[in-house]
Amino acid sequence: MSANPFPLNISIILVQPQMGENIGAAARAMKNFSITDLRIVSPRDGWPNEKAKNMSVGALEIIEKAKIYNSVSDSIENLEYVYAASAAPRDMNKNYILSRDLANDIIDYKHVGIMFGRENSGLNNEEISYANKIVTIDTDVNFSSLNIAHAVAVICYELFQGIKQNRVGLSNIQELATHGDLEYFFGHLFNILEQNSFFRTKDKKAYMKLKIRNLFNRIDRLSKQEVQTLRGILTNLTKNK
Repeated sequence: MSANPFPLNISIILVQPQMGENIGAAARAMKNFSITDLRIVSPRDGWPNEKAKNMSVGALEIIEKAKIYNSVSDSIENLEYVYAASAAPRDMNKNYILSRDLANDIIDYKHVGIMFGRENSGLNNEEISYANKIVTIDTDVNFSSLNIAHAVAVICYELFQGIKQNRVGLSNIQELATHGDLEYFFGHLFNILEQNSFFRTKDKKAYMKLKIRNLFNRIDRLSKQEVQTLRGILTNLTKNK
């Protein structure tokens, strides 16, 4: 397999894919556009998957090197920025971008992930809360549903074209925070909120955590140093209690 020509790393993340054939077809689409890092969260039929291998044809190496995870959080831990692919409107305060604008949007990031959901229901709101932004493919409004492999192909094509035409470049100076850094921050924050009885209604606890996660994930280009500063603030506010 030839070296990746992109000036940044792009990971395709399939969340609980249901059919091996779709995983294999997605891998083929990735190879068409020089994207090689495939991550799979809890594939329904387990792994390895012979149907995925058979369908991948010339992209077998992508299938064989695919990384398998048990959670969305683990799959994006080392990524700086994550997009959730979704055609359905969501009842959450999350920024949207069209796929044709995606290449320009990733200008300051070195390692980006694009998440795709299940064939029958896509990504749920909790999974989307881990993303920084939602990416939508511009389709007929009366029929926006795409096969997962087709969706992967469109996104990979848009990225390949945008980067190939030198419309993106890396301009960030400070090292950006990864989603793993943010998870440590969320764990710290949620623990303090628990100790101070912030989540008074158990039935609303998960919803409140989702809202808080969405709030911080809308902040673009947080550096590692800035996240450490936020954690320092939390520590300072609680050390004398």
